[in-house]
Amino acid sequence: MIGVSMRKASWLAVAIVLVAGGAVNALRVGSLPSGFDNNRGVFDRVEAKPVPRTALCGEWWQMLRDLGWAEADVVKADAIIHRESRCLPSAYNPADPTQIGKWKGSLGLFQINLFWLQKTSAYPQGFLQAHGVAQKPADLFDPVVNARAAQAIISYNRGIGGCGWVAWRGC
Repeated sequence: MIGVSMRKASWLAVAIVLVAGGAVNALRVGSLPSGFDNNRGVFDRVEAKPVPRTALCGEWWQMLRDLGWAEADVVKADAIIHRESRCLPSAYNPADPTQIGKWKGSLGLFQINLFWLQKTSAYPQGFLQAHGVAQKPADLFDPVVNARAAQAIISYNRGIGGCGWVAWRGC
């Protein structure tokens, strides 16, 4: 019992030292404790801002902010995440038509359609693979990967003159 609590206390002390010393960027996935995997390394924490009482999926606001989302996009994402997955990172809709291996449909918080992982003539590896976001469908159940996938899709759409949210009919 004491060994377990001492281990937790040690990790907490390490985390406090790293954050206080500004060394968060120095961490890489290989140096993280087992069981921690956001598939893309550690991201900087931004100053915590209050989440509005009207938020539908307030538990994801800080993660989106930490990933660099603009505040207006965080507000929009809140509505999209609620509509698509009811705030559940394990949400899965097999009814969407695209299939990759045993997987079919849309996955995760933003319900990213497997179309974005599919090999196409424009993206022979797949769009999300080419952008270093996800490699396989199961990656999309990780909330950080799913949010980064949504960011890549939004950036792509804005790059071609769209509002960014067209994949979710949010324009």
